[in-house]
Amino acid sequence: MGADQPVPGRTISVRDEPGGTMLTERNDPTTSGFTPPATGDASLSGNEVEALCFKAARGAGMSWGLAEEAGHAARWLHARGLDGAAALLAHLDWAKDKSWSKVRPVAPDDIRAPDGGLMCPVALGAMISDMAMPFRDTGDVATGPVHRPILILPFIHHVCRGQNAGVRVTAAGQTVQVAPDGSIRGEIAAFAAMEHAELHLSAAQDSGKLPVFQATAFALPADTLTRLNDYAMQTTVPASDASRADAGSAGDDND
Repeated sequence: MGADQPVPGRTISVRDEPGGTMLTERNDPTTSGFTPPATGDASLSGNEVEALCFKAARGAGMSWGLAEEAGHAARWLHARGLDGAAALLAHLDWAKDKSWSKVRPVAPDDIRAPDGGLMCPVALGAMISDMAMPFRDTGDVATGPVHRPILILPFIHHVCRGQNAGVRVTAAGQTVQVAPDGSIRGEIAAFAAMEHAELHLSAAQDSGKLPVFQATAFALPADTLTRLNDYAMQTTVPASDASRADAGSAGDDND
């Protein structure tokens, strides 16, 4: 980040993830949302998924930093054949009428929501990632109930890379293991379908019995894209008489 900044109207090249495939896409910073197809599903690149989900999270009231994390999480899942966009949409629908401060973990040594309810997986994941919890040294880490647990996996991967060791996540009797290279094993489909669950995180042991998840390309439903776009458009400011009056230059450009 930072070396080559996008130029309006020019194409940009990005990697799907560190070390991944290069993608070339058009950069249009004037576009506030994504235009979904009129009918049917759409095949989006990782960059498009991340940008749309970031804007949707911002529109739903997430802070800038957490919204960036949400976009990255959706993209990480998308790259592995999982519908991270739909998972994030379900989370935003659940959280939209709540105070974000009420769904954050209390502290690294008290991993639960302040009121004992469900936690935001993005806020929890960001805390785990920032703390780089050394699961090899601390043993199991238990959390309070988390909404849409599938969204925690991208953050677990960050920890795995930092400590060069796998991490196992168990929720509602289902186990998923994330490796430092980003591969995942276990009951992924059941994990992705969970609405909420308490989590147990631990250093990965023998993973031979866990099935390897084979990623496949998929298209996102138009309804998912439309609803995410509705959230994204909430980041725009409606036109008003004042904004119209202030548009353009108030002075004379002639020297």
